Amino acid sequence: MAFVTLCPQCQTGFSVLPEHFSTADGWVRCGQCAHVFQLDQHLFEMDDPRPAPELVQPLSRPVALVDIHPSQPAEPWGWAWTCVVLLSLCFLLQWAVQQRHAIAGRVPETQALMQWLCQPFACEVHLPMDPDQVSLESTSFKKRAANDFVFEGVVKNLGDSVLTPPALELSLSTESHVVVRKVITAHELGLTEPLRPRGSHAFFFSFKVDPSLSPTIDGFKALLFYP
Repeated sequence: MAFVTLCPQCQTGFSVLPEHFSTADGWVRCGQCAHVFQLDQHLFEMDDPRPAPELVQPLSRPVALVDIHPSQPAEPWGWAWTCVVLLSLCFLLQWAVQQRHAIAGRVPETQALMQWLCQPFACEVHLPMDPDQVSLESTSFKKRAANDFVFEGVVKNLGDSVLTPPALELSLSTESHVVVRKVITAHELGLTEPLRPRGSHAFFFSFKVDPSLSPTIDGFKALLFYP
């Protein structure tokens, strides 16, 4: 003889085991609708050990009242939300990798994180290089000795991001004709640190010129650029 109870709320049938009578004084919670009811008030016997399918669909055992957090089956939409979150993270990662230089410039503290994100993609991270945001100011070109010259000035960062120091092209002229052209790296200029936002960075560079050209030099032109 088998015992079956019906939930008075949703009319779902449950098979009953002997231990259900002693648990929580016979009070149970429906695993389908969470309604609480007393087991023996809705009990009946069946000759077939298994309740009829129409009474027990979906079939589950009653949950004792002491179990106040019964496990629930995963909702189908839960997978959809998981996919949405994963896709959003993928797009965010792609955007961060594409904008890694700008992000590192705006927030220098994230440069190590950007480098870590780049490892799977074999990419590099450097501070932004924007020639439109660097300005050459207070330049001075002097002759120190027969063939020795000094060029000094200030490189100013006009933007709000930390920038990579630029290189400089210096052209020396005689009667408006270029006779010497030199490319000077940021390291040679003494610009070894990143350019601070809105900051001014002084430089000093000394060099020699061919003795045959030195007496004729009467002008110069300087241009900042990124190699």
